Amino acid sequence: MHRTQIYLQDTVYEQLKHKSRLVGISISELIRRAVEKDLNKPDHNEARAFFDALTPLESFKTTEPEQYVNDIRSGSRILRVEE
Repeated sequence: MHRTQIYLQDTVYEQLKHKSRLVGISISELIRRAVEKDLNKPDHNEARAFFDALTPLESFKTTEPEQYVNDIRSGSRILRVEE
């Protein structure tokens, strides 16, 4: 483990202090968890690649998304688009 120093705004420090007491862990541990969680988030490009690689279900292969939504809306009293 490495030791480092950071400067925090007073309001951020007070929020960290309050949350660390609620959770029952040190401010350092709270910061470590927050940083680790942020670093482990998939970045936007990875998420985009994941969704681009998805393929529609076989039953939806020939379905146009906009027409599908319009068909659903026209069949619902709540979602009906007034023309």
